[in-house]
Amino acid sequence: MPEKTIRMSPAEYINKKGILKQLPQLLESHGVKNPVVLTDETVYPIIEEYLPDGFLKHYPVEFFGGYCTFEEIERLTKKFQNYDALLAFGGGQLIDTAKVVSDNLTILVFNSQTVPSNCAAITTKSIIYSKEHEKIANIRHKKAVDVVLLEPDILINAPKEYILSGIGDTLAKYYEIRQRITNDKLDSVTSRIGRFFIELCREEMLKITDLEELSEKDLINLFDTIFLVAASVDGISDLDGRSVLAHAFYNAYVKIQPHYKKTHGEAVALGSLFQIIIEGEKSEHLRQEIESYHKAIGLPSTLRELDLTADNELDELADYITRKSDVRVQSVFPDLELNRVRLALEEIRG
Repeated sequence: MPEKTIRMSPAEYINKKGILKQLPQLLESHGVKNPVVLTDETVYPIIEEYLPDGFLKHYPVEFFGGYCTFEEIERLTKKFQNYDALLAFGGGQLIDTAKVVSDNLTILVFNSQTVPSNCAAITTKSIIYSKEHEKIANIRHKKAVDVVLLEPDILINAPKEYILSGIGDTLAKYYEIRQRITNDKLDSVTSRIGRFFIELCREEMLKITDLEELSEKDLINLFDTIFLVAASVDGISDLDGRSVLAHAFYNAYVKIQPHYKKTHGEAVALGSLFQIIIEGEKSEHLRQEIESYHKAIGLPSTLRELDLTADNELDELADYITRKSDVRVQSVFPDLELNRVRLALEEIRG
């Protein structure tokens, strides 16, 4: 049996209304004396009311450059050398940047993600982009995230597309990774846990049909699933937790459409449908499930909804998705044919 590395993160996780008001006490309990805040100009006024009075005036604040790039990581690593903790408030790319910077400096990181668009706050890896916004690297961190603090009222009041992003990205855990954690691997306890986690991702997300009619318990479960459960798939499953065609579709999308408008998870959601079509008749029931759910909740079901309609765009998507260098795709769909991909894309053109 190949070696499997289990990564448990975070060390502490709290998803609770009003938790940010307790931040001074949490800093004290961790022995933090000199923290720095990383946020952005959009998030700053939003978090201010959820923090203790004057909190953002009491500690130094640095605004994020906008993208998780090697250049931004280097800039912040140099700037934060004299601090003992990094308090990160923002979206996925800001959080991914904060994790690498805290790892470089071996300081504590407190992540408070302000949009539920993905599980970046928890995972022990960061996705690095080029200045042209193309994914160029995955970085695995040396240490787990120290503390994750989620304020449900901030998350549910995020723009709807970011909530849909979290739902789409979390559902993809099931549609993609069920092809890796297959029945023949379930003699392993950790594989069974991973399989349970991805099935829980599907079950909990499909319960959400009206974002306006969620109880407090529904909110907690929604965000626990998007963040804690989804991220734990990566931690417990190691290589079997890697993405497949849904994320390959997303990577192709952002490469050929640099000024893309859809969120990560919205594009990934369409990628899940694309993967199920590639799988063929055996997965027809899942195709019906996805199409029905996307229509009900507002996730895309066609390329037209992503502003992809031209023949040359579909050709470029197919070329990118079938690259032999994409080990994640090739390990599940070896020798994936260009024509097969092109036909599947045609089915969702819209």
